[in-house]
Amino acid sequence: MFGKVLTYDVYHLALYLCTALAWATVGLWLLLRGAGVEALYKCCAMFGLVLAISSIMLVLDILRVLEHWQVELGLLLFGVLVPCVLALTFKTSFGASKINLTKL
Repeated sequence: MFGKVLTYDVYHLALYLCTALAWATVGLWLLLRGAGVEALYKCCAMFGLVLAISSIMLVLDILRVLEHWQVELGLLLFGVLVPCVLALTFKTSFGASKINLTKL
């Protein structure tokens, strides 16, 4: 009994941690890429977004509003996949603009 519950709890804790790390990485990347107060606002917005996503999913998980597979899918989709796609999009657009500048 405890092995199954402990495994589920540890797995979900790892998903919440991956969600926080993925969004924090995007926020810190925006902070390092920009300069001034605007970059700091973007970084804080990313941290606020990760807090909102994690807390909403945690409340829905605790109150058993969603099934376990729905919580896992939501955390993987909004917590891991979306920040990775955002980071790759920013990176490719930044690289494309660099290539265009060097051709001039």
